Amino acid sequence: ADGPSIRQYVNDTADEYGVRKNISFDTKIIAADWSSADQAWTVTSENVKTGAQDKTTCRFLFMCGGYYRYDEGFRPEFPGEAAFRGQIIHPQHWPEDLDYTGKKVVVIGSGATAMTLVPSMADKAGHVTMLQRSPTYVVSRPAVDGLANFLRKILPDQWAYNLIRWRNVVFQQFFFRKTRSDPAAARERLLKMVREELGPDYDVDKHFNPAYNPWEQRLCLVPDSDLFNSLKSG
Repeated sequence: ADGPSIRQYVNDTADEYGVRKNISFDTKIIAADWSSADQAWTVTSENVKTGAQDKTTCRFLFMCGGYYRYDEGFRPEFPGEAAFRGQIIHPQHWPEDLDYTGKKVVVIGSGATAMTLVPSMADKAGHVTMLQRSPTYVVSRPAVDGLANFLRKILPDQWAYNLIRWRNVVFQQFFFRKTRSDPAAARERLLKMVREELGPDYDVDKHFNPAYNPWEQRLCLVPDSDLFNSLKSG
């Protein structure tokens, strides 16, 4: 799904289940202290607008802040960057008024963000190049789950949800176990799917064959082959 669809889904789900009242917005964590005597955490938070601090105690604390600071993202420095005459844009700080129409664009990286940026920019940009240090496994999946939509039409919501979730869990477990028990066959299957998308003239082994086995790192899913379609269009 694209960015706006994901954001709409998150907002709709939050409204449907009333989770907003349990979220502290505009708040950052200052400290988290564990007490062996009390067997509890004391979390100190601060409202970024007012500066007011608050303390909360809990027995279980889940750190879900991500790998990098969300408000900054990971921003490496590039040798010779000062001499570059174009724009350098970090997706975490994407300008709303950015106009890349007709421009030559280089997307650095081949992770999930790059997989969505390249096809979305290809229509307006003059040319888009994805620069990767090492390949990533890429798999195309339908943007719309036809079976899930069919079940929602003929079954009560909870029944449909349970069946869809069960189907997804079983499929993921089967695929994961298959990749771990026979990684060579799983690799060949994934590469065959890419060859079927791009045709015989594309060097799939060079650009889509990582040095690691499937599921040793995350696979990248692209909706309706949009990345492959962009590559084939040049």
